[in-house]
Parts: sequence; structure tokens; C-alpha cells
Amino acid sequence: MIEAINIILIVFILVTAIAALQVRELVSAVFILGCYSFFLAILWVVLNAPDVSFTEAMVGVGASTIFFLLALFSSKHFVKLQVWNISHLFIFMLIAGLGALFVWGSLDLPWFGDALSPPNAYLSPHYLLNAYADTKTPNAVTAVVVDYRAFDTLIESTVIFTAGIACLLIMKVRTDK
Repeated sequence: MIEAINIILIVFILVTAIAALQVRELVSAVFILGCYSFFLAILWVVLNAPDVSFTEAMVGVGASTIFFLLALFSSKHFVKLQVWNISHLFIFMLIAGLGALFVWGSLDLPWFGDALSPPNAYLSPHYLLNAYADTKTPNAVTAVVVDYRAFDTLIESTVIFTAGIACLLIMKVRTDK
């Protein structure tokens, strides 16, 4: 049952990603990207990562959609259709080659959920067995995110905050004329 839900969510994610690339109306593309983030947040919940899901929902569905809409409505946006030429083909081939390199590089990674992979064989049991004793936090996910990886979480929060401030500064309306 869970595999069927995962497949359905992945299909929705792929459909919304393709739709966001194909639509010519920018406001529609923003809303479709919001749907993409929403389906991704649901997938994270199904994969038992509620902290990642919460972040995706807040940043992807909420903040990004609002910032994109504010940026669109505070600027003049026109869609100019371009004819494909040789430079577009070169860029497409470059991106396709880079994507092929990513796929080739990921072939050495362990399969998703592989019990014998190093994180699952060594790190996960350590965190699960020692989380309460080390941190006095009853939730293992909270212990990992807040206690074991506190600096990483702090830096991620700082990056998100800085990006938000940068968006606000970019969209700042000048009152002096």
C-alpha cells in the first residue's frame, strides 16, 4: 500500500514539474510549483521525515509561492517566445550531459533503504540506542536534528533567513523619487 502511495505521489510530482516547465503563464507556473512542493511535502511525511516535510511545506509551499508572486506583481513580466537556435541546443546538450554525469555518479550509492549501507548499519543504531541517554529528548528525530546536528540546523536556518531578507531587499519599493 505504501509503495502505491509513493508511486502516485512521485507521478504527481513529475507531472507538476513538467507542467511548471510547459506553462507559459508565469502566475500559473508559480501555483503549479506550489503544488509540486505540496506533493513533495506529503511524500516526505510518507517517508517518515516530518521535519523535512514541515520545512518543505513552509518554505516550498508557503514562502516561495508568496515571494514569487510578490516578485511577479512588483515587476513587469512579459513572455517572449524564442525560436530554438544552435546555442539553445548546445545548452540543452550541456545540461543533459551534466544530468547523465549525476546519474552515473549516483550508481555507486547504496540502494534506498539498504540495511547494509553504512548509515543504516552504523549510524542509525547508534542514534536510536543512545539518543535518550545522550540528549534526554524522547523523540529520536528531534534529538538528531536539534542536539546531534545543532550547528547544521542553525546554519540551514541562517541560510533560509538570509534568503528571505535578500528577497525582501530585492522587492523593496523605493519611496524616494
